[in-house]
Amino acid sequence: MHFFVTTSDVGAGKAFIRIADELCATVEFCEDAKSSLAALEEQRFDMVVIDCDDVYRGDWLLRSVRTTRANKSSLLVALTNGATQQFDALDQGANVVIAKPLVFDNIRSKLRNTCESLANGQRRERRHAVHLPVFLSYGQVFDRRAEVFNLSVGGMGVRVSEPLCDDEIVHLRFSLPGYPRCIQARGEIAWADRDGNMGFKFIGIGQECATALTQWLQRKLLV
Repeated sequence: MHFFVTTSDVGAGKAFIRIADELCATVEFCEDAKSSLAALEEQRFDMVVIDCDDVYRGDWLLRSVRTTRANKSSLLVALTNGATQQFDALDQGANVVIAKPLVFDNIRSKLRNTCESLANGQRRERRHAVHLPVFLSYGQVFDRRAEVFNLSVGGMGVRVSEPLCDDEIVHLRFSLPGYPRCIQARGEIAWADRDGNMGFKFIGIGQECATALTQWLQRKLLV
């Protein structure tokens, strides 16, 4: 896992270094909101931590994370210190709210449970590395070719040559080696970065296609 933490609080920084080490995660730090947003627009992280009240414009950054293509579905943690209320942070997109003063054992327990839930979800929907062509149709665009680089029963990672709009619902069509029929699904953009990588979450797939995909991935796992 890869964490991104925006804080100028030395104590908070040390706490997240310890937590990342215990969870075998890497962590990057930034002390100001503007630079943080630039980084979050460039790269996807599993968990984003925003010190809302003790970083200038931290509350603005919290609201802005969900507008980035790369991190709109990342786990978002808000640190508060009196100015931002818990329900406001949750309304602004936070999954977890931790109030200061920070107690290490409390935040470790809360984040460990959250990260375990995240990891369990990732295991249930394990992404398998593949190299397959996929054809995307959306708006006035039909059968635009792209490359699938990972695949699961719930979605896929795709490398595209030109970006798509955030709100596009995309029709996905691809073939699985050894399966005679095309797999078709509808997907929405879960994340994207500036290198042309995008994650699609399946929001509509027929039962026959879903069964074929599940069986194919199970066989791949056994191999």
